[in-house]
Amino acid sequence: MQIMEIPVANPIETGKNIVDTGFMVTTAAFYLIYSAIIIFFFVKWFVKLVNEILKEYRQTMDELLQLQKKIYEIIKTLE
Repeated sequence: MQIMEIPVANPIETGKNIVDTGFMVTTAAFYLIYSAIIIFFFVKWFVKLVNEILKEYRQTMDELLQLQKKIYEIIKTLE
């Protein structure tokens, strides 16, 4: 009857693997946090840009409305 031998890993190799795995986890966490921050600020910047465009559009429409009212008043006086 043969007894199964359990291979014992070299402690230095085991430590190296743990360090490599820890570095990979740390790097992945940093990348995820960095990506989330970049996406957050990009979306915030994009929303600000769209809001400014809409604000300018609204001002232009208000000016056009005022001009239209003036023209309507002028036409009314001509009749």
